[in-house]
Amino acid sequence: MNLRLHLQGNPIRLQPPQGAAVVLPLSLDGLLAAGLENFPPGGAALEQAIQQVEDALMPAIPALRDRPAMLLECADPVLAPLLPAAGRDPLAAATLSIAEVEDVFDRLARVAAGVPARSLGLPGQPRFAAALVVVRELLHHVGLPALRVLPAAD
Repeated sequence: MNLRLHLQGNPIRLQPPQGAAVVLPLSLDGLLAAGLENFPPGGAALEQAIQQVEDALMPAIPALRDRPAMLLECADPVLAPLLPAAGRDPLAAATLSIAEVEDVFDRLARVAAGVPARSLGLPGQPRFAAALVVVRELLHHVGLPALRVLPAAD
């Protein structure tokens, strides 16, 4: 009974274990257009993206908490780089704790502050950075303990 995240849609959609999907007034393309289109992102662009995700997510929090899920789950290929960045096999499904996702996000924040991405094991992909911001904020604000990254469906 997981909360399924569909990042590639425009807008981003969440499918709770029961009931109707929750559609966020947010998309990865919108985050890129609002400042994350370059890699590495600047610190201000990263902060602005966090605020934009929080603003889109907050009205949906009560509905998501009313239909509790065990964890967040995503099969979108944009998140595939998260597995090797977290030290996991990139070809297998894996469950990452909120602490593991936060560690990768902290490295993204360090890249935004000027540390070279390659030295921290991060891909230089703006869409991945935008997706990571969305996932981090969802885990924190919905209160989910982990993210299950599944192989992308063909």
